[in-house]
Amino acid sequence: MLDLYGVERATDHVRVAGGTDPALARALLVRAGIPADDHAIERLLASYLAHLQVVLETRRYYPIGDVPGVVSGLRERGVKVGLATGNLRSGAQIKLASAGLLSTFSLDHGGFGSDAEARADIVRQAILRCAPDGATVVVVGDTKHDVEAGRAVQARIVGVATSEEARAELMTAGADAIVDTCGEALLREVLA
Repeated sequence: MLDLYGVERATDHVRVAGGTDPALARALLVRAGIPADDHAIERLLASYLAHLQVVLETRRYYPIGDVPGVVSGLRERGVKVGLATGNLRSGAQIKLASAGLLSTFSLDHGGFGSDAEARADIVRQAILRCAPDGATVVVVGDTKHDVEAGRAVQARIVGVATSEEARAELMTAGADAIVDTCGEALLREVLA
């Protein structure tokens, strides 16, 4: 926002966890008094992706637990694993690569913020790409927005809570089960 519009600290007091890139871009533009038309949103998101690339040259994302082990364990049991994220597809690719998880997921079996602005629609798109045959769906997520999206598609929801605050939020939102990290407990809950 600073580079494009001269708005400093645009994300102060804005919760980004669980938001989708398009919805966050729209909210930031509106908050700054800038018309949130498609062009402005696309321009802001392009700037964000360029900034993300630069930032991740010196920092990185870290997975919460053994994500590759859980995904591998699910696949060994015949489970189709998809990805649903509010990130644009290119942003998801950048973040997954930073966390060392790009080879863990097939982006062709995912739904992204570049597909839709609403998280439930993103999950629906992931289901269409991953399991169009009407398979049982389990949504794994770490925010109330993931729980809400899972409910919208009639999925079982397993929350991953890395803090007591996150656990309380997931419980209040109605997650079916909550684990502390990606590991054996998550594998068991997804398969339950």
